[in-house]
Amino acid sequence: MKLNAIPNNSGVSDTGKSPCSSCHTNCCKEYVIFVNAHDIYRLSIGLELSPESFLEIYGAKDYDLGIKVKEGLVDLALKQKDGSCMFLEESKDVFRCIVNDFKPGVCKSYPFQMKNGKLIQMSNKMCPVEWNVKEFEDMMSIHLKKDDDEWEFYDKLVLEWNAMHWRKKPLSEFLKFMLDRVVLEFV
Repeated sequence: MKLNAIPNNSGVSDTGKSPCSSCHTNCCKEYVIFVNAHDIYRLSIGLELSPESFLEIYGAKDYDLGIKVKEGLVDLALKQKDGSCMFLEESKDVFRCIVNDFKPGVCKSYPFQMKNGKLIQMSNKMCPVEWNVKEFEDMMSIHLKKDDDEWEFYDKLVLEWNAMHWRKKPLSEFLKFMLDRVVLEFV
């Protein structure tokens, strides 16, 4: 099985310096990282773990898109440890992502978004420095397009699941349903 991967240099500029190198990873400490089917698949494969072992379920943010399961109406997110992403590791006052090679799409794309077809920095970003948008435009546009496509795929899976299962089934069955669908994309 082969994963379609985007090279993981999503913060390294032509000068070889990343704005993230001077960061204290506030984005990893402040945000709940919601994940989609592809994120869960990549993390499961990369960590050689079941999705349940690293996922947290939260009450659905949007009733129309929440997953209807026995456990209630839920969204999927990465667990947190001490108020930070569980995959953020500190060593001698330096923080790093221990799943950097297969981290969720929203993490790869941060702090950028597409607005009216144009790449911009998020207005409420937590970065301590300004990014040179022009320098990262080609690479980040690819990440954002891929991330949008994956969320659209996930939203359709959730809607399909909810339509098929008027009797609520366990979250573990949704995860199997979801991962089986994602695997088909990578075979």
